[in-house]
Amino acid sequence: MNRPVWVIWLGVAACSATSFSIAGQPAAGPLHVGWATVDITPSARVVLDGSGYKRVTSEVEDPVTATVLALETRDGDRVLEQAIMISFDLVRMTKEVHEGMQRVAAGKLKDFDSSKLFCGATHSHCSPSISYERTGPGQLYDISKETDVMTPQEYILLLYERVGAGIVEAWQRRKPAGMSWGLGNAAIGYNRRLTYTDGSAIMGFDTARPDFSHVEGSEDHAVEMLFFWDADQKLTGTLLNIACPSQVGRKAISADFWHPIREGIKAKYGPGIHVFAQCAAAGDQCPDPIVRSKAEKVMTQRRNLSWKQELANRVLRAVDDVWPWARADVQTHLVFVHRTIKLDLPNKNSYNEARWMPSTVPVEFHVLRLGDIAMATNPFELFLDYGIQIKGRSKAVLTFISQLTCDHQGYLPTRRAVTGGDYSAVNHTVGPIGGRVLVDESVTAINALWP
Repeated sequence: MNRPVWVIWLGVAACSATSFSIAGQPAAGPLHVGWATVDITPSARVVLDGSGYKRVTSEVEDPVTATVLALETRDGDRVLEQAIMISFDLVRMTKEVHEGMQRVAAGKLKDFDSSKLFCGATHSHCSPSISYERTGPGQLYDISKETDVMTPQEYILLLYERVGAGIVEAWQRRKPAGMSWGLGNAAIGYNRRLTYTDGSAIMGFDTARPDFSHVEGSEDHAVEMLFFWDADQKLTGTLLNIACPSQVGRKAISADFWHPIREGIKAKYGPGIHVFAQCAAAGDQCPDPIVRSKAEKVMTQRRNLSWKQELANRVLRAVDDVWPWARADVQTHLVFVHRTIKLDLPNKNSYNEARWMPSTVPVEFHVLRLGDIAMATNPFELFLDYGIQIKGRSKAVLTFISQLTCDHQGYLPTRRAVTGGDYSAVNHTVGPIGGRVLVDESVTAINALWP
């Protein structure tokens, strides 16, 4: 396709997206917050998702959970804004489950706008599968000949029941609250795409090859944090955003490094503290050290720690470091704005020769403003560069990115990744041009919240 047509397509995409503007400063109001944490560990054997081969197990290394965070601002009895956010210890979110949870909220909560609910996943590779289209005969996760296995369909029904109850619990428990934010650092995510002297790339760990040239992309070691407090300024929960999927484990049901993070926070700050796990743009990241892997292994052995616990300890140190400053800046009256946006992105082929029309992928994403903080979701395993572009262009003091939210549309690679090739750069529905549109629309939506 020639360049002028692409320019026309990008202009059309920008004009056709759901757009909005805010006249004047958005209204601030008293914040109300409610929490619920729900155990979604299955009681039967399940097929685990995320590693490219079938793993059926009932072994539980640690529980998988869903954390529900309900937010609302009011002006007396008048609602100013709302949101219900749910974080699942799953490898992906699907449109079916996301919309199913919205339907549950619509049926159970008469005073909540169900379009303001969104679901995200931590990308745990040891979580039960909710992708039942992949489990039939001849499919990757064929369990048709297995006995006593909970199917993905059955597990989804379990989620509707348990998490549905959690949605009601969190919403009904919302009370006057405060919020503060913090920014720390912890080396958790490592870029996993290696480039060689011929320009090719792999998603792997082979740095010993004589033609190894460099790591393809960058890394983001920020730990972005939100803290929520009750009327007595006691901590009720925290949201932690890390640019890394949770995929240390391989065999047993597990929340991966998020479990020791949660346990560590509860041990220090109180057993009733809720921890909302959020995975930032991390499609080209992993929690395994690439260049210093031998040394890291020796150091964990010296410390008598698992790698999962080592990663958790790094995050816990980051939380401890910013805790005093977050506690000193709690806001109870703040601007809260939440927008749900539907957008058609050009797919990776993006052109239909017969019809002279670009083919598209429909996506839903959410943008929020909470005081000085912005949050933007997306349904991809989004390469880090796109997240950095959104953060850099955002008007917010700090911008949270939540990938694998509302749906799962596969990887969204950068142009240099597509040039290098290999699995994560070819297994996708939306490519670099769609990535540019997503970034532009996310930035436009965020910045509209700061008129």
